[in-house]
Amino acid sequence: MSTARALRTAYLAAGAVSVVAAAAGRRGDRLTRIVKPTLMPLLAGTVLARGQRKATTTVVAGLTGGWVGDIILMGADGRSDDSRVRARNLNRGSAAFALNQVSYIAELWRTGHRPRKITVALRAPVLASGVVTAATGAPAALPAAVGYGSLLAGTSVLAAEEGETTPLGLGGNLFVLSDGLILARQAFLTGEKPVIRVLDGLVDGLVMATYVAAQLLLVEGLTGKPTRG
Repeated sequence: MSTARALRTAYLAAGAVSVVAAAAGRRGDRLTRIVKPTLMPLLAGTVLARGQRKATTTVVAGLTGGWVGDIILMGADGRSDDSRVRARNLNRGSAAFALNQVSYIAELWRTGHRPRKITVALRAPVLASGVVTAATGAPAALPAAVGYGSLLAGTSVLAAEEGETTPLGLGGNLFVLSDGLILARQAFLTGEKPVIRVLDGLVDGLVMATYVAAQLLLVEGLTGKPTRG
């Protein structure tokens, strides 16, 4: 087995464990703190093993931002019963993930991807709905919804230039879904009621599943193709 394939397998295994830990809610937090920080380094390792030099620096820089964001979001503040504490944590995590999206946008642009009117039109309502969700249920999270949300939409628009169902297109769309679920948790799933805590964990599991898949699809799409003329 090649080094890149072994690292990819390890990434998928760590991702699966992270999904289960996230879905378990607070009971899985200890396991999350052990496994989740390994995800982006493992994925970065697959990039380095492939040796796509032009893409490597940019993509690894983006994954570094994602790694910092992962560490921030998995902290205790991410499950606080105080919506303001969660919002502050989300804004900090989004600032780190902004580097992730800027790196992807830069690499997509370098490899010839350009926005199409239809992809922009499809994502404008999604971005608007995220802003409305934040304004309605979590106003303190508006910086993440507006600022980071715009960058994420940019990644998704460029990634879908060749089609919504290509690996890049799916990766961009899954990233939007993942972060939309995070925002929904922030807006609607805070509180001490047992049912809220169970739902919060289940949604967090979906967040992790879509996030793990999105990162893999985007990274493999960016590092597995030559630059287009």
